[in-house]
This record gives sequence, structure tokens and C-alpha cells, in this order.
Amino acid sequence: MAKSKNKNVSVYKFTAVMLAVVCLFNTGVLSIIYTRAREINKSTTNSVKYMSIISDKLSEVNENVLFLISDMKDDDSNVLQNEKKAFEEIEKNMKLYEAEKRHSEKELEQYAKAKEAIERYKNKLQELFNSMSNFGTDNVSLYLDNVYIIEADVKTKITSTVELSIENAETLNKRNSVVHGIAQLILIIFLVVGEIAIYFAIRRAKRNEEELEERSNALDAAGKRLKMSQQKMEDIALTNILTGMKNRYALENDILPRLETDQFNIAVFDLDRFRQINDTFGYDFGDEYLASIAEQLKANFSDVAEIYNITGNEFCFIFNSNVSDSQAQRTAEGILAVMSSQYEVNRIMTQLTASGSIYHYLPNDCLNLDSLLIKMDTAVRQVKANGGNSIYKVNSL
Repeated sequence: MAKSKNKNVSVYKFTAVMLAVVCLFNTGVLSIIYTRAREINKSTTNSVKYMSIISDKLSEVNENVLFLISDMKDDDSNVLQNEKKAFEEIEKNMKLYEAEKRHSEKELEQYAKAKEAIERYKNKLQELFNSMSNFGTDNVSLYLDNVYIIEADVKTKITSTVELSIENAETLNKRNSVVHGIAQLILIIFLVVGEIAIYFAIRRAKRNEEELEERSNALDAAGKRLKMSQQKMEDIALTNILTGMKNRYALENDILPRLETDQFNIAVFDLDRFRQINDTFGYDFGDEYLASIAEQLKANFSDVAEIYNITGNEFCFIFNSNVSDSQAQRTAEGILAVMSSQYEVNRIMTQLTASGSIYHYLPNDCLNLDSLLIKMDTAVRQVKANGGNSIYKVNSL
């Protein structure tokens, strides 16, 4: 009898130890998987954010240079100062990107190419500024032939770096899933051994099975969270973080397949003198102002057009196929009114005008998104040069 009791006690102790090991192992695996997933998501989100800022600043640089060489801006020194500030911001975000961990070798190699291309772009702009006094009537063509090619190459490499960053995150998460699977296999082994121990402990089997089932459900929940995190990373890459609207990458994905076959109405709007808001009240104020405008645009026009926030204060509208030219024109006037309305930010009433261009696109009018946006942005700049607060109708080819 004593031996039987001792045997039962040993079985209970073994069962208790096995349950403790399973619980600790399960908790440890969940903690590791969750921590790794959080670090991967945070690193990828930051990397995409830094690359997006660099891309936006390069677009700002490009816009300022176009203004300068086309004699649309009188204060050259102010333009050059803005260029310097933009490149300082680019360098700052490059350092932040480099400080992030978990970059793959391919991603770092592509980033090194992008960094080198940015340096070439900066040097080429310096050459352009140094030779500005010798420009003739073909200065715009010279810029497009020499500098814009480099700027487009930079954008391509930055986009590739972002894609590799997301790809690396997916790879790391897949590895995480493999670890999760191995952990589950080990857990199953523990469960089998535990079941044998529970069998000898007789009545304690049911309770242990329920506890193990709870742990298994927790692991499944962790796997679902990982899948949701992957989807969120994909959404971040195609979304403007500030306004929650689709960004320029999303616009390119959506519109590129349509350029050869579809016709549609497209409009681009840009706030006039928005830089004065940032200079006067600060960037946080400017961000709140843009967010307020974005909310009104989504509330009023998302049912008739797909809206994209392609740069900081520039919005693009792809009208639905059932919207006629006249309806698109009236809607564009409504967009101009909304963007030019007063908005209260931090108890300060703020109002800027906006400039826009609208275009009835026909198949094969443009080879790519860049050429389409150049046509639209050129029209917007013409509106701004004439005082802003109006819409320019772009003619088809």
C-alpha cells in the first residue's frame, strides 16, 4: 500500500512538473513570438516612414528646382535655402533609417544604391545652380534631360528599398511562424508525455486537457495576430500615415494598368502658400491642418472619386467611371471650395486657397504615372503663377 501511495505521489509530482514545464515553455514561446513580431513591425513601419519622408522631400526639391529654372519664383536665395533644408531633412531620415535594425543584406545593398543616387542628384543640382546664370530658353529641357532622370532613378531605388523592407519583414515573420510550428511540435511531445503521466494519475486527465487546450488557443491567437501585423505592414506601405489616405505608391499601383486602355477624369489640387503655415505655426500645426482638410475631402467626395494624398499638401482625385465630364468639373469646384474653407486648428482659424488642374484622360495619353503627374503639376504651377485659387483644365493629346 505504501508503495502504491509513493508511486501515486511520484506520478502526481511528475504530472505537476510536466504541467509546469509546458506552461513555462508555452509562455516563453508566446513572449518570444510576440516580441519578435512587435520589433519587426516597428522596424518596418519606421523604415517605410523614413523612406516616405525622403521621397516626399525629394519631390519638394524637384518642385522647387522646376520653379527656379522656369523663372516662376523670384527669390532664388530663398529657393536655395529651402533646398538646403530639404536635404538636411533627407540626411536626418537616412541616419534614422540606418539606425534601425533587422535590415536584410539585399535591403541594405539597395539602400546603399539609393543613398549613392541621392548624392549624385544633390551634386547634379549643385552643378545646375552654379550654371544657372548661363541658362537660356532651353533651361527646362536641360533640367529634364540631366537632373530629372537622376531624380526618377532615386525614386525607383527608394521604392525598391521599401519593397525589400516589407519583403524582409515577411521573411522574418515566416521564420517566426516556423519557430511557432516547431514550438507547437515540441509542445505536442510534451502533451503526449503529460497525457501518459495524467493517465497514471487517472482523474486529473480532464483538467490537464482543458488547460492545454487553452494554451493551444493562445498560440492560435498569436498566429492570427502575426497575420494581422503582416497585413498592417502592407497597408502602411500604401497609406499616407498622417491623413490615412492612399499614397503615391498606391496611386501608381491603381492607375498604371489603366493608362493604355481606360479613359477617366483626374484632378490634382495643391494648397497655395502652405509653407507659410509651417513657418508660422510649426509642422505639428500644419499636420493638423492637413488632417482636417483630408477628413472633409473623404467625407464629401469619397463616393464619387478615389482620393490619394500623393505628397504633403497635394491631393489627387480619380473620378468614378460613371461621373461625366461636367459632373467632374462641378465636383472639382466643390473640392476647391472645401480646401479653401476655414479650419480651426488649436483654436486658431486658418484659411488658405488652393490651385488645381483637371484632365479627361484618354488611352495612351501618357506612358507612365510620372508623365501624367508632370502634366497635371505643370498646370497647377501655372495656376499658382497666376494667383492661385482656381482650376486649370488640361487638354488631351
